[in-house]
Amino acid sequence: MPRPVEGSGRYVPALDGVRALAVALVIGYHLGVPGLRGGLLGVAIFFTLSGFLITGVLLSMWHRTGRYGLGRFYLQRARRLLPAVVVLLVVVLLTTVLVDRSALGTVAVQAGGALLYVSNWQTIAEGQTYFDRFAGPGPLDHLWSLAVEEQFYLVWPLVLLALAVVPWVTTRFAAWVTGGLAAASFVLLWLHASPGFDNTRAYEGTDTRAGGLLVGAALALLMWHPGGAPRLAGMSRRRLDRWAVLGLGVIALLTRFTDEYSMFLYRGGLLVLSLATAAVIAVVVQPESRVGAVLGWRPFAWVGERSYGIYLWHLPIIVFTPSDVLADRPLLRAGALVGITVGLAALSWVLVEDPIRRNGLRGALRLGRVGRDGRRRAVPAVAAATGSLVLVATTALSAQALVAGIPPAALVAAGVDTSRPPVPRDAVAAEPGGDGARQPTEPVTEGAGGSSQEAAAPAGPRTRCAELVHVGDSTSIGLMDPAYQPDPTARIDHQYERVGVEDFAADISGARSIVEHYQGTPNAEEAVESRTDHGYDGCWTLAMGVNEAANQYVGGVVPVDERIDRVMRHIPTDAPVLWLTVRTLVSSGPYADAQMQQWNAALLDACERYPNMRVYDWRAEVRKSWFIHDDIHYSARGYKARAARIADALAVAFPAAGSSPAGCLVRSGR
Repeated sequence: MPRPVEGSGRYVPALDGVRALAVALVIGYHLGVPGLRGGLLGVAIFFTLSGFLITGVLLSMWHRTGRYGLGRFYLQRARRLLPAVVVLLVVVLLTTVLVDRSALGTVAVQAGGALLYVSNWQTIAEGQTYFDRFAGPGPLDHLWSLAVEEQFYLVWPLVLLALAVVPWVTTRFAAWVTGGLAAASFVLLWLHASPGFDNTRAYEGTDTRAGGLLVGAALALLMWHPGGAPRLAGMSRRRLDRWAVLGLGVIALLTRFTDEYSMFLYRGGLLVLSLATAAVIAVVVQPESRVGAVLGWRPFAWVGERSYGIYLWHLPIIVFTPSDVLADRPLLRAGALVGITVGLAALSWVLVEDPIRRNGLRGALRLGRVGRDGRRRAVPAVAAATGSLVLVATTALSAQALVAGIPPAALVAAGVDTSRPPVPRDAVAAEPGGDGARQPTEPVTEGAGGSSQEAAAPAGPRTRCAELVHVGDSTSIGLMDPAYQPDPTARIDHQYERVGVEDFAADISGARSIVEHYQGTPNAEEAVESRTDHGYDGCWTLAMGVNEAANQYVGGVVPVDERIDRVMRHIPTDAPVLWLTVRTLVSSGPYADAQMQQWNAALLDACERYPNMRVYDWRAEVRKSWFIHDDIHYSARGYKARAARIADALAVAFPAAGSSPAGCLVRSGR
């Protein structure tokens, strides 16, 4: 916490060191630093520390004046938090106008929610997901945590006041009540979370995340002492520091071995983290703690004092920097982004935050700049400094975003349904003027040795499948979407027709799974069952599996082999079925290729149970150059090749003349 403005407050540099640790974890998480998959837990550390500090401020105010002075408390919170947020929102909006005006409407709505401190509930109400798997984060996505804190700051003083007016309620009793409220919040977190990707309601809900803040508040109530530094009675320095080291060790282990998909976080992990953070806080506020002396080291304290600004600026800087800038030099890229972040946060602290925190908005605006002649200039220093900061920050972010000549993919996708993959750069190009709509370019072809003939004239065998239904997830959208394939002859319906399919139906839905549901849409099992219930008995192509493998990784309760069975049990035993193997270029997490290989092995095993099934080995034929930046979906070139090869594989698996191959695995022949 920054050094208190009022002399009566006690400043503990080690607590700023804890803040520095928390913000470092968050930045490492968003930069994808190896070993920091759980770096998002830095936010939970902030929560517990904030609950401790704010409760201490309120208790001290009550002890000095006999009342909480809620009006003054809320004014101080506004002075501390609002100015930097307003500057950030102005910069992000201006940068969006310069970089990608088509995303301005979406970003403006998000900015409004951030200004009112309701970002978390706005995201939940709109059905958005914080854990966007493909488009990446937006420039304001991280402000949900500020909304949770501000909502807590609004309600918690009223709860404390209600407890304080009861004569027999002691601080220890209030601490137990607070602990009970914290427990209730962690129970809600457990109940709202479920295996699968979108746990945004659990992760961002004020009710489900108040537990961490309340743990800090309970600690403040237990340790509060009107005489000054709270003490832990009967503990030697060595024993104190052991508890701090244990707490830091727990934080390190959780950061290393959990990630945003770990159900353990929702089912006790965040509680453990909050308790570990509380242990660290309880020790480092003791003057004799050596761990506190280390965390209070001046560089750590300097970062911690500016951690609020660092947290605000880091994500817009990351989002507005295209992923291909310094992509081959990750350390240099990370260092540059961190340097820009810290630089802007330092300017924000000196020019905006600290002057307003100390003097209030009106007082800061009256602080005119003094010239060499000793006279005050007409332009207030803070106003001029704020304008300068906006100009510098907007220039920096815009320059980063435009250095590659294209808007960042995350910003382009800001207003796109997350059930759809990002539109690849080789499929569309932004047209200047008009309404900013993105228009298809000319069809893409490859040079020598490429796949310019993927959609060429009929070649090879034809299929006996006169009727065909193609069931797929987001990896099939580009097979049919004109944004990916402006040339109709390259789309998969034409390719199926080329090999003999006369009656074709596409049943494709982004984010689809066989078992789980996405925003109320039918899953793949229901899609297949609906068609067979209505009498369909033709052929099938099933391009499912990417989400199945990933869902199992994050705690899915239906094994992969049973997922296959759930689809096949609805298909007549004499109906030809072609499944596709899957592949990604992702190295870790739910979509890692290791999970995809497990799914492919389950497909091959299923062939023994279902003689009418063949597996097209798309994995063996897909090229790395066909993937887009998310390493899961394909470029326009890749989808063109995918469409042609799936059609050819269907003809190989179920030829018009002769029998199907004896083996399960088939290739396209290209």
